[in-house]
Amino acid sequence: MSKTKQHPLINMTLTAILAAVSVVLSRFLSVNVWNMSIGFAFVPVLICGLLCGPFWCGVCGALADLVGALLFPFGAYFPGFTAVAFLNGVIYGTIGIASEKVKKGWLFLIVSFGLITLSELVCSLALNSLWITILYNSPYFATVLSRVPVSAVTVVLGTLLCLFLRQTIISPLKKLKNN
Repeated sequence: MSKTKQHPLINMTLTAILAAVSVVLSRFLSVNVWNMSIGFAFVPVLICGLLCGPFWCGVCGALADLVGALLFPFGAYFPGFTAVAFLNGVIYGTIGIASEKVKKGWLFLIVSFGLITLSELVCSLALNSLWITILYNSPYFATVLSRVPVSAVTVVLGTLLCLFLRQTIISPLKKLKNN
């Protein structure tokens, strides 16, 4: 992402570690009900996006979903959720690009809010609700409505975490990563 050439092995290693952390957070430290998961499994994917960019963040999200579904399943594996996890990661990785381009904190906050809102609307509310409707034959709009409160909280927490992570953790890690 930065102007200096990054070694792909660093991105692969960071992606694998953050995907593993996401699996642990989603499968062991989250509250799961039939149509949603409440937890902080999105944080490692967000960190990957801020450090490595859209592609690697998409890989991180898809890898975390695939490994979690295969090793610690909640139900039958469905590839639609993995595709959405990749798309969600790509959107979070776009926040990483914005982090480098936008220097003002308040503007970065607005961009982060917009991208996380987009992610929640498209990935969580629209697509994941569609997959749940297909898998469990539940009414689509009822599924969407039941997921709105968690998505709203995720937008607010994700936006604040983006700003916090950018100011405290990501900058020193990027310096380490690029050396």
